[in-house]
Amino acid sequence: MSLLKKIIVGFLLIMAIFVAIGTVYGLQVYRQMEKAALDMHQPIEGREEAVVIENSEPMSLLLLGIANDAKRKTDYRANSIMVVTVHPENGRTTITSVPRDAYVEIVGMGYYDKINHAHSFGGTEMMVNTIESYLEIPIHHYLSINMDGLADLVDAIGGVTVDNQFAFTAENIDYPEGTLYLNGWEALQYTRMRKDDPEGDYGRQRRQREVTQIIAEHMISFSGVAQIPEFLSIIGDNGETDLTLNQMTRLFTQYQNALSEIELFQMVGEGFTGDGFKGEAGISYQEVSLEELNLTKERLQQDLQ
Repeated sequence: MSLLKKIIVGFLLIMAIFVAIGTVYGLQVYRQMEKAALDMHQPIEGREEAVVIENSEPMSLLLLGIANDAKRKTDYRANSIMVVTVHPENGRTTITSVPRDAYVEIVGMGYYDKINHAHSFGGTEMMVNTIESYLEIPIHHYLSINMDGLADLVDAIGGVTVDNQFAFTAENIDYPEGTLYLNGWEALQYTRMRKDDPEGDYGRQRRQREVTQIIAEHMISFSGVAQIPEFLSIIGDNGETDLTLNQMTRLFTQYQNALSEIELFQMVGEGFTGDGFKGEAGISYQEVSLEELNLTKERLQQDLQ
């Protein structure tokens, strides 16, 4: 599963468990969930709700991992971009990863650039509009988490043990090949590095999935239950969504059948270097073929019917 998906599904599982529990502890945690949801709630102005979760209609959710953290305070690029479709009637959920360097038209800017720049240019609204235009589907809701959230979650679970496939150095930290124990800051750099990875951004996504799987497994484990307030605080402090708490809990309870079967897809592009006419000179991009793009559009459109 991908970087944000496991964290979010774990978050929804936690909420669903405690919404259903009538104990005092459950009510206390529910109040903390409510506060976290309020902290995260950032609707996009001018967008009306196009799908009614209460009616269990097919829906889409844009998941974003934002680059900014305590060190990169002004970096608002979306370095993880995933489109989720959930179809409760068909019992099907899909997660499609979009290359962060995909060369697309940025809606509202009038020119082509890396798709992840849309978020730094115009925030969530421009990012959503660009994805909708590029994939020709509606985006019903969104959820974003910044990179400080990932580091804080790793520290909260006591660090992670990963299987590093090759030696590299990032932010003056050496990562030898083999089994490594990482704290939050070390895990963050481990998941961010891509320039020295033979697979580039696709290799980075693999490391992101590795770390996130460890986090998610702990979050929904028996020992993780005691840390629910801490997890909620971290997610609330580092995330944004237009979903309300009621919508999030209904998303899990009424779409549970579809969430149990999740298919993963990765849009793949071919790298090229801008020459000043197509892209900025000297900058690397990914160009998704028309065939790949059309297949993705068709699949997503069918998933939302």
